[in-house]
Amino acid sequence: MAQMEPFDRKARQRARDRAAGLIAGREQMLWHVADELAERRQLRGAAPQGPELWIGLMLPPPGVTGLDPSPRLAAAHGGVAGEEDQRHFADGQFASITAFMTLHGVNDLPGALLLCRRALRPGGRFQAAFPAGFSLGAVRDAFLEADVAAGGGVSPRVGPTVDPAEAAGLLQRAGFVEPVAEVDTLTLRYQSLTDLARDVRAHGDSGWLASRGRGLTTPRRWAAAEAAFAREAAADGRVGVEVQILYLSAVAP
Repeated sequence: MAQMEPFDRKARQRARDRAAGLIAGREQMLWHVADELAERRQLRGAAPQGPELWIGLMLPPPGVTGLDPSPRLAAAHGGVAGEEDQRHFADGQFASITAFMTLHGVNDLPGALLLCRRALRPGGRFQAAFPAGFSLGAVRDAFLEADVAAGGGVSPRVGPTVDPAEAAGLLQRAGFVEPVAEVDTLTLRYQSLTDLARDVRAHGDSGWLASRGRGLTTPRRWAAAEAAFAREAAADGRVGVEVQILYLSAVAP
C-alpha cells in the first residue's frame, strides 16, 4: 500500500496560483527573509560564477532561472512549473540554488535536497529559508480549543514541520558539505485570526494539508477559534504569533 503523502500537491499548486493575485501588500515577512538570506550570503563570501536557480517565485530576483509549484507564478516570471522533489534540471547545471519559502510544503524533502545538490556544480552554493519548528502555536491552540468544544474529534490545521535540530543532518544525507542550519524566531502580531488567515492565504500556505478535515470549519467553529485566539491578546489588542524560519546553507562537493 502506498504511503499517504502529508501534502496535497494539486491543492498546493492551486493555493500558490491564488496567492499570486493576493500577495501584494502582504510581503513584509518575505522581504525580511530575503534580506536575511542576502546577509548570510555575504557572510559566506562570493559564490562561484555561473547560472543561479531560484526556487519559489513570490519575490524572484531578476536574471535567474526560476522554479515554482504554481504554473501561474512560473509563467509570470518565465520560470519552470513543477514540484521541488521532482527532477527538472540537468546535473551540474547551476553555480548556486536558493529555495525561498517553499520547502515546508514538499512531500519528499530529502529527495528535494538531493536533487538540489545534483543540480549544482562542484563547489556550488545552496541556500534555503522556510517555516519550521513549532510555528503558529497560537493558531494550533485556538483551533484545538474550538474542536474540543465542538466534539467529534480534533482535525489537523497546521502541517508537520522540520525539526531544526535535524536540518544539518538532512543536508549531509543529501551529499552536501559544510552544512549550516540556523533558526530565527519572528513574532507577528495580529488583531484577529481572520487577519492572520488572510496573510497565510496570500502566501499560498493554506488548504493543502492532505489530512485536513474538509467542511469541519463551520461558522460556529471558526467563531470559537476566533474567540480563543482573541483571549491571548496583549494590552494593544493584538496576539503575538511566533513563526520560526529555518535558514540552511551548504556546499556541493
